[in-house]
Amino acid sequence: MDTPLTVVFDLGEVLTRPRGLSGLEERLAGLLGVEEAAFAEAYWAHRDAYDLGSSDIAYWSAVAGALGAPLRPGTVDALVSAEVDIWTRLDGPSHALVEDLGRHGARLALLSNAPHVLARTAERSDWSAHFDRLMFSADHGIAKPDPAVYRRMTELLGTPPERVLFFDDRRKNIDAAREHGWDARLWTGAAAARAVLADRGLLPHGPTRDGSMSCGTGSR
Repeated sequence: MDTPLTVVFDLGEVLTRPRGLSGLEERLAGLLGVEEAAFAEAYWAHRDAYDLGSSDIAYWSAVAGALGAPLRPGTVDALVSAEVDIWTRLDGPSHALVEDLGRHGARLALLSNAPHVLARTAERSDWSAHFDRLMFSADHGIAKPDPAVYRRMTELLGTPPERVLFFDDRRKNIDAAREHGWDARLWTGAAAARAVLADRGLLPHGPTRDGSMSCGTGSR
């Protein structure tokens, strides 16, 4: 008998989708009192170290320093709180997809490049109960698309690489996962993912609770 398929999701911009990254950047830039355009560059320039385990204060100090913005008392806490709220709130269609997969007995896992504070908040969320494994980059000191990430996740799952179906929004992460033997799909939305999952027998074909269709690729 084949090993059951495990569905692995990325988190940010897959299961959680802010109202455009500009909305995220606008909110956080406002807390620092800087222009949104300048903030976006600094926010992402220092992100890798944060996702690999550096502290909240180290990350936000680096961002503020690059922008020449003072970190007032309480600002770091406000920034962390706002960001965690944005990145751990599941998008409606994605949330419905996760719940439907859970109801149909699918084994789910999460693989995310994320700092410690976001990881701990995600673990405490109601939706995390649907996931058998959650792996965050900060906890292991490795991040996608490092090949070590996919090896480690496969070990944690205890399943052959070819029995992993992975959804991520970044092409480089998809390419690296495929190199490891995963069936990796570029995320384009919950409706498209439903079609893939229905074709793999993990969801029924037809209308869903959120009004989208799991029609499968064969009907297109």
